[in-house]
Amino acid sequence: MKHRQRWARLAVVLAATLALVAAGLLQTASGAGAASPGGTLTGTVVISGAPSGFAPPYLGVGACPAGGPPGLACPNPVYSLASGATYTLPLTAGTWTVDGFYEINAYGGAFLSPPQTVTIPSGGTVHLNFTVLYQSPATVKGTINVTGVPSGVTVYSISALLCPSFAPYNGVTPSIVCVNGYGQPSTGGASTTYLITGLPSGKWTAYPSYCTEFGCATNANAGKAFTLVAGGKRKVNLTTPFLTPAEGLLTATVTVTGAPAGFSAPVAFSACQVGTGICQSSYGYPFGGNSFPLLLATGQWTVNGRYLVPPFDNAISGPSQTVTITGGQVTSVALAVPYQVLGTAAGTIHVTGNQSRVPITAYTMIACPASAVGRTSPECVSEFSGPGGFGYAFAATKRLSATSRAPATTAGGARTPFNLYQLSTLTPGSWILYPGYRTVFGSYTVPVGTAVTITAGQTSTKKLTVPYQTPSGGVVSGKVVVIGAPANGFQSGARACSAPLTGTSCPNEQYAYNYQSGGLYQLSLAPGTWWVSGFVDVFGGVSFNETTSPPTAVTVTPGSRTTQNFTVRVALP
Repeated sequence: MKHRQRWARLAVVLAATLALVAAGLLQTASGAGAASPGGTLTGTVVISGAPSGFAPPYLGVGACPAGGPPGLACPNPVYSLASGATYTLPLTAGTWTVDGFYEINAYGGAFLSPPQTVTIPSGGTVHLNFTVLYQSPATVKGTINVTGVPSGVTVYSISALLCPSFAPYNGVTPSIVCVNGYGQPSTGGASTTYLITGLPSGKWTAYPSYCTEFGCATNANAGKAFTLVAGGKRKVNLTTPFLTPAEGLLTATVTVTGAPAGFSAPVAFSACQVGTGICQSSYGYPFGGNSFPLLLATGQWTVNGRYLVPPFDNAISGPSQTVTITGGQVTSVALAVPYQVLGTAAGTIHVTGNQSRVPITAYTMIACPASAVGRTSPECVSEFSGPGGFGYAFAATKRLSATSRAPATTAGGARTPFNLYQLSTLTPGSWILYPGYRTVFGSYTVPVGTAVTITAGQTSTKKLTVPYQTPSGGVVSGKVVVIGAPANGFQSGARACSAPLTGTSCPNEQYAYNYQSGGLYQLSLAPGTWWVSGFVDVFGGVSFNETTSPPTAVTVTPGSRTTQNFTVRVALP
C-alpha cells in the first residue's frame, strides 16, 4: 500500500546513505539476502591489538550464504555497520558464513576477522561476536599504460581495480570488496600513476581500467597477482591494449536549409538500427555548433536530422541516410533538414452533456500527424489551457485563462473565450485533432480524433465537441494545518484508507501531498466509505518521523465533492 511505499522509499534512501558511507564496498542489510522472512544476527565487533586511540570509521559484519565455492566470497555480501561495537543484521533463514570487518578509509580494503558459520532460524535471534586482528595497512602504487589507442579517441580516465584473492574479477562485474585507485592521465596521453593505501595483507590481483568516449573497460586478462604484507609497500605496473568496444560514436552535424533570416530553432537527430526497431535520439545541447555525438551499437543505422519548432518543440524531420557503425571508431555524417512553412489548426472546444455544470478547469488539445501511431507519438504536439499539466507546453496566457469562469484578457482589454485552441506549428499535410478537458474529477480526451488538412502558411479552423463523462468517483479536498513541525524538512498531506486502521495497516491507501503553500490537498477516491486523516512527515538526516491526525469517515459517491480539514500536531521523538 502507498503508506508502506513511503517507508520503502525512505528505506532506499537510508540504504543508499549507508552505502555511500561505506564507499560502496559492501551491500546493506536491506539487500537481496534480507528480503525474505528470516531472523536476526546480533552481537559485537571488536578490534584487538590496535594502537591506542585507533577508531576505524567503518566497522561491521558481512555475511554470505554458506555452501559457496571454497575460498571465495559471494559477489555481494549482506552487511550491517556497527553502532559503537554493536551490530544488528537481519538475514533470511538458513546457514551463513559471516566475517567481522573494519575499513580505515573510503578507498581502502576490508580487514576481516576469521569467518564463522551460523544458522539463522525463522523469527529467531542469534548472538555472535567477532574479533578482528589489527593490521598495519599496506600500500600499492604503480603506473598504468593503455597502448594502441586509435587516432581521434581520447582516454579520459585511467584506474587500477584491485581485488582480493577470495573475490577475483569475473570480467563482468567487480565484487564489492574490490577497490579502485584512480590517476589523471597525462595531457593527450594514455598513461598515469596510481596510489592505493589502507589495504589489508594477503593475495591480490590488479587489473588495468580506462574510460573513453566509448565507455569504460577493465581488462580481466591483463591482471597482475601480488602479495601484500602488513605495513608493506608494493609497486605494481599495469599495461593493457585498447579493447575494441562493441559500440561506435556517431557524430551528426545538422543543418536547416532554406530557413529565413533570424531562424534559431534547436536541432537534433534520431537513429534507428536497421532490422531491430531500436531507435535513439540526440536532444539537448550539441558539443559545438550543430554537431551531436551519439554512442551506438555496431551495425547499420538509419539517421535523419530534425529541428524543433517552439513553443511545442514538434519535430520537423529531414530525409534519412544509412550509416555503418564500427566499434571503437567515430563516424561522421552531415544531415540536412529543409525548412518548411508551417500551418495552423485553430478553433474552439465545447463540452456537451455537462448537466451538473461541473466547472471545466482546463481544455486540452493533442494534434498528431495522420501517420503517427497513437496520441503519445513524439510527432504529436499538445496545448493545455490550465495553470499546469504534463503537456509539451502551455497555451498562450493572452488567449487562455486558468478557469472557465474567467476568460482571458488580451493586451487591449478585450475578453477572450477560455476554450480556444491554436496550434501554429504544424507541418503541411493530414493531422488528427484530439480535444479534451479537465475537471476536479480528472481529465478526458476523445479516443477518436477529427481529421484536418494543414496548408503551409494557412489556418484551418475546426469547432470541436467533447462529450462530458460522468465521474466514476468523488473528490475529498481541504486544508492540513501543521502545528509543531520544524521550519523546514517536513512534508504534509492527507491519506485515505478503505477500512479503519489496524496498527500501521491502511488498506488500499491513497494519499496526496499538499500542492501549494496554503496546505491544500485533493484526493480522488472510488465510491465507498473512506477513513481520511492528515499526516506530517518530518525528515532529519537519515531519521524519519510521521504524525497523523485522528481519521474521519467520509462517504464518497460518483461526482461528490467533500471538504475535510485537518490539524496535525507533530510529535517529535
